[in-house]
Amino acid sequence: MTIFSALLNLYTAMFKYLILLLSAGILISCKNKKAPLPDNQVVEIEDFINFFPEVTLPFKITDSGLFKKQGDSSIIGYTMFTQFLSDSVLRKDFGTTVNPVLYSLGRAKEKGRETYLLVKAVQAKKRVAYLVCLDKKNNYLNSFPLVKTGVGVYSAAYGVLDKKFQITTYRETKKATGETWYKRNVYVYNAGGNDFSLILTEPNEEMIENIFNPIDTFAKKNKLSGDYIRNEKNFISIRDGKKTSEILFFVHFEKDNEECVGEVKGTANMVSPTKAHYKENGNPCTIEFTFSGSAVVMKEIEGCGSFRDIKCFFEGRFTKKKEVKPKVPKKKK
Repeated sequence: MTIFSALLNLYTAMFKYLILLLSAGILISCKNKKAPLPDNQVVEIEDFINFFPEVTLPFKITDSGLFKKQGDSSIIGYTMFTQFLSDSVLRKDFGTTVNPVLYSLGRAKEKGRETYLLVKAVQAKKRVAYLVCLDKKNNYLNSFPLVKTGVGVYSAAYGVLDKKFQITTYRETKKATGETWYKRNVYVYNAGGNDFSLILTEPNEEMIENIFNPIDTFAKKNKLSGDYIRNEKNFISIRDGKKTSEILFFVHFEKDNEECVGEVKGTANMVSPTKAHYKENGNPCTIEFTFSGSAVVMKEIEGCGSFRDIKCFFEGRFTKKKEVKPKVPKKKK
């Protein structure tokens, strides 16, 4: 065998080996490539959860970030999504006739407690990022919209899930006067009430929006008077009564994507320094208000069905809104 033939055989063997390596690499790459979760695929809840990439907290998503292009590999089929999670997550924003395109953004688990999935829903220019909460057995609990587009005229908006599993929403509006109005709310998931409770608000704009509050302008000099809120559509307004032994109140709540609404206005009698009862002649409705620190707990003692839908009650804990004192202009020297 000549030297040339030997070299040719060597190069041929090396070429075949290189082809085998490349083929194996392509196969491995294809195998590891993430595929979407279409509706025709059968998966277990654990596979569904693991489809969401684990993220490091804090996780922040902005309104402009909702327009960032997502790869097709992160798409979740609508039927697949609603198989494991309630369709009520999407219904309020997209209705019952529209199926938005759904993308997995991430997941995070609080040790020994709930798992949180981050989902982006897209329909034309309308986009919403949701935080979906599951219990320790991976059952759906509740959901929370972190940030939306096409809602109001905001110059900036974002949502954050931090390391303490507190949820922050922020929105900012530039006024024609040059002023910046903002609202920053902080929530935590409340397992006892299966809802997201407001624990902090820093607004310099009115918190209660688009709902007529009939006692809003009434006096609130009493230390208990003020607005106690969960969010814009779930609040209790307390105002000074005609007597020191009375308080005026107005309650408005909306639950289950506005399918359950309640509203009542009246006068409650103080039965102790921290407790008031509402009861009117000719109506069985009885509501108890218990004040503690900067919060009030509302409890329906007896049937108030004439003031609410049948499947919900006047109940829950509400945090007092911090009063924003008007700025006093400085005198010119």
